[in-house]
Amino acid sequence: MDLTLALLHITAWLLLAFSLGIPRIRRATISALTLIAAAGLIYSAGEDAERTLETMHTYAAYEGAAMEVSMASFPTGTFTAPPGRWAMPFAAFALVWILILWALGRREVKNPWGLPLLMAWTSFVTWLGMQYLAAPAVLVQPVGLDRFLWPAGLSLCLVAARHARGLATLFVMVSSGILLGRLPAALFSKYASDNRLGTVLDIHNVRDIVNPMTQQPFDPRLVVDSGQQQFWLIWLEHVIFYPGVYALSLMGIAFGTYMFHKHAPRNAAAAS
Repeated sequence: MDLTLALLHITAWLLLAFSLGIPRIRRATISALTLIAAAGLIYSAGEDAERTLETMHTYAAYEGAAMEVSMASFPTGTFTAPPGRWAMPFAAFALVWILILWALGRREVKNPWGLPLLMAWTSFVTWLGMQYLAAPAVLVQPVGLDRFLWPAGLSLCLVAARHARGLATLFVMVSSGILLGRLPAALFSKYASDNRLGTVLDIHNVRDIVNPMTQQPFDPRLVVDSGQQQFWLIWLEHVIFYPGVYALSLMGIAFGTYMFHKHAPRNAAAAS
């Protein structure tokens, strides 16, 4: 059931992303958000024991005596919470977005830095809340952060492609929006690491990573709380690497959508 619920959450974020760019599917998205949030609340209500979650940070490293780099997981915190609480953050998220979609009706979203970024930020808060309330591990990791940041970037592309005046403007909208959507994760990762708050983003004890430039472990090892450690594990990851990867994957979607909207009136006129 945990895996099923994780897939339902991903479905909810994808539907929400598409509904910001395609007004006619908003009623279906409202129904889906309601059902998925209710499913989580009903499932969690059946628990009768305290829950515990061990959060893990995933990074590239040589595990044990391995000869090749692989993705390793390092424990970053342990959270304990009363039963039935972990579904509340997503239920609150769903309620907020049901109200937003209801208020939007069939109106187009015109600002790519508005609701798409709000989607990214509210999803991020929801994800942190589920960690602190000891949600099932499959709901928050691995790649938990990208489960909603990529759909939020997708919604940004759909909105920007419809209203951008040119390709240069489209590129600026998408690339800057991707960076702004992920920036709170970078800032919280530094805050959580400095203050030992746990969660997937607390990296203060992660040291044995592979230098992406040399594919070898750092020698000497990274020093806890050093600027070098935080650069490689926070700023490079959240401000440089992932925004670049997202831009490569999403700009193709944005370009295709932009060209479709640009030529749709001409095609419709030709057909008539």
